[in-house]
Amino acid sequence: MAEDAGKKRYIRDFLHNVKSGAGFIDDIRIERAIRAPGSEGKASIARSLSERSLSNTTELLEDDLTHTFDEGYFTFRFVAAKVGSGKTSLLTYLEALTQTQPSYENHAVVIKFQLSDIIAGKDKFYDKLYLRMIADTFWQLFHNQNLQEEVRSRAEKVIGDLLENKELAELKALKNLMPFRVKMQRYLRGNLDSLEEFFFYTVEKVSSVDPRFTFVYLIDELDALENFTGAIQETRLLFKELIRRAYQDFDSKIRLLIYLVGTSGNVGSFIDGDSVIKSLVEHLIINLSAGYQDEFWMIRKKIDDRIKGAYKGYKNFDKAWQELENIALPKANTLREFCQTYARAVLEIHERYFREAPEQVFEGNARDLVEAKCNKQWASFLEKKAYELSSVSTTTVIKGHAFDAYAELLHNDRPVAKAFGEAKNYELLSSHLGTFSQWLKDVDFQPYRDGEAPDLAFTIAPSCPSLLQRKLELQNIQFIQADKITNPTPSPTPNPEVKSISARTPKPLPEKTLTQTTAVNINKASKDELVNAFKGSGVKRKTIDRLIELRNDRPCKNLDNLIAYLGTTENVKNKLQKKLDKNKICF
Repeated sequence: MAEDAGKKRYIRDFLHNVKSGAGFIDDIRIERAIRAPGSEGKASIARSLSERSLSNTTELLEDDLTHTFDEGYFTFRFVAAKVGSGKTSLLTYLEALTQTQPSYENHAVVIKFQLSDIIAGKDKFYDKLYLRMIADTFWQLFHNQNLQEEVRSRAEKVIGDLLENKELAELKALKNLMPFRVKMQRYLRGNLDSLEEFFFYTVEKVSSVDPRFTFVYLIDELDALENFTGAIQETRLLFKELIRRAYQDFDSKIRLLIYLVGTSGNVGSFIDGDSVIKSLVEHLIINLSAGYQDEFWMIRKKIDDRIKGAYKGYKNFDKAWQELENIALPKANTLREFCQTYARAVLEIHERYFREAPEQVFEGNARDLVEAKCNKQWASFLEKKAYELSSVSTTTVIKGHAFDAYAELLHNDRPVAKAFGEAKNYELLSSHLGTFSQWLKDVDFQPYRDGEAPDLAFTIAPSCPSLLQRKLELQNIQFIQADKITNPTPSPTPNPEVKSISARTPKPLPEKTLTQTTAVNINKASKDELVNAFKGSGVKRKTIDRLIELRNDRPCKNLDNLIAYLGTTENVKNKLQKKLDKNKICF
């Protein structure tokens, strides 16, 4: 099954992205360990606001989201770390998590900005900060189509009470954020005595029509204020008053979540500069580790696995792989420094051996998997007279896009629903989601039809990052896990004039793959099967219950994932490694 011909561009772009060392890169995101203040070990440090036990950053962030979105409590955090240690990436990851659950996305405004963006201007910094938060809040309240109509109407009434009808009409007519922000801030300056009062008034009024509604502010670059003493003092005053009001006036029961991010030194001096704010927030700091060898190895493995999945089987792969394995683990002080150095070395090898490499070929049971999914999900229609499933074809070109698998639900030989599949021999790249989503839009993909069969979409790959899988689900794209079997022979380029090219009969799986079925799959096994599989390792039944609960949302991808979920010792990890080596467990 041929992959999209642009695939090698994805790999190259991926490596360049990692080499930049900037921003959040989901494709190499690892679960960073979290330990409680006062405990020992190599990990980032944070205390759970809910007092639940936490083992990694995802659990920490999801606990904060639950604390506010689901339980209705005020959440305030400082994030502190050295430059290049993942502060901004953590903020971006948190923003992404708010967008991967409809119960969050449809009942919230999520505002993310840098303090460096608002330094300029004549207003007091205290006012500039509130003006930015309020203006961006109303932009989302007016334009976010996921929100309830009652929320948008209430927001319009709140601001409309301050403005003339003509001014409100002008504001609503603006289609771009920047002019909206400028005009909104001008109106607010001329009509309000207290921006703080208006901010909380807006929160209360919107919450009255949607009690689940949550206000999220993710604020980066506290360091931008380093040379502006007045701005630091005013920012400290703003958050001190805001935090005290949330605690005292609302008894912490307000759906407001704020993260404020900066380097360790600036966060420390910001807090130490006021004894009251220090007492309020000192226990709310997330201190991120700069990065250590275990984390570097996990990132390296993700990069190496991506190269192996894309190019294994090519003429020069063994030679290139030997060079990759011979790269010494770079001596780095931060995650950014490691990513820059290691990706640069890998990219050099990639360009030497795979610059002109043709696209990889996915061989195996992908066509059968799509057929099985279609039979299951269209079962209620296929049971009726005159409905049937077409044969599943491969390399099907529709509106200029070559889909790796394609099938139709037929009624009296007329197509009434379609199924589209994309296959990858490597862990899915987040960049390809945008491409596949656009293809589906171009071919009029319709996953919802009242009383009629829905269109289906599938991605097929050996594995998929948990965050990307959530994004797939939101777009009604289903992930199918399928072990890769690579074929070094380049696939032919699809002829745009040909609608479908029939697939070859799938080859039998190699003997080694068949014998692997004796291993217990950690992500699919029942509790009894897991108890037997973990015998002798020291993993207890209660811990297995926790694993089953966690894996339902985020399947384990490797042993490091499993250990993070179990929260066990190095001794247990060694025993489980032996079981993995002996093919007694698998993922």
